[in-house]
Amino acid sequence: MLIKQILNNNVVSVSDASGAECILTGRGLGFNAKVGDVVNERNVEKTFRLDDNTIADRFKVLLNEVPVEVIQLTDDIITLARNTLSHAVSDVLYVSLADHLHFALKRHLEGQEIHNPLEWEVRQLYRKEYLVGRQALALIASRTGQLLPDAEACSIALHIVNASVNVPDGQVMEMTRLIFQIQNIVKYWFAVSIDEQSLNYQRFVMHLKFFAQRVMAGEILNNDDAELFEQMPKRYEKTLGCVQAISEFVAKNYSHTMSSSEKLYLTVHIGNVINRQSNSI
Repeated sequence: MLIKQILNNNVVSVSDASGAECILTGRGLGFNAKVGDVVNERNVEKTFRLDDNTIADRFKVLLNEVPVEVIQLTDDIITLARNTLSHAVSDVLYVSLADHLHFALKRHLEGQEIHNPLEWEVRQLYRKEYLVGRQALALIASRTGQLLPDAEACSIALHIVNASVNVPDGQVMEMTRLIFQIQNIVKYWFAVSIDEQSLNYQRFVMHLKFFAQRVMAGEILNNDDAELFEQMPKRYEKTLGCVQAISEFVAKNYSHTMSSSEKLYLTVHIGNVINRQSNSI
């Protein structure tokens, strides 16, 4: 493989046998090397083949800012995610996760811990991704000696969820439309103006984003919560009516039958949003 670009002493861009660009990492790969040299493949530790040129360019910029150890750690976590999960994960995760891990490790060394406001959502709605996040914490500890807080498992899981390829690009507008429609049903049902700057509202919107993604992908979340849903407190009676209206709307317009788990989580989110502004939920 011939070197096309030297990014730093440990990272080079090369052309493989087919002429495709690859990014290689390894101790001293770029040291004293020149463009056009044959790379010493014995020193190659990781090989990255990113088909999207935009992502590849962003990744090369990041390689000059993030230690090679973090890049290699990122690749191992992505490999773990791809081997564990049943859905595809976009290459954009190389950029977003590497950047996140770099700053998470720096914050931890400086004694700065940041709480993830979406911990509950991630643990409940994306259990497989959360388990990958927990495994990632063990991997990070073994490589760096730093045991990051459990909130970071949720953050890693959220990055994986955001990079998941479950919905074709052509359906993004339809997802946005569905989210807007559900928000309007809630506003009309309770006849209130929602504080769109509140944390509860931001959690609600994030939940709707994930829900809309599943609707478009034809997936149903079912965590065997039927009994728990049936035992929802009476104070949620009005909210349950709103959720039923949403369920009927989605069934009619999107041919999606909401599970008890989806109704349960939506009830809790709507209740949290409305409870801040009204005594009737």
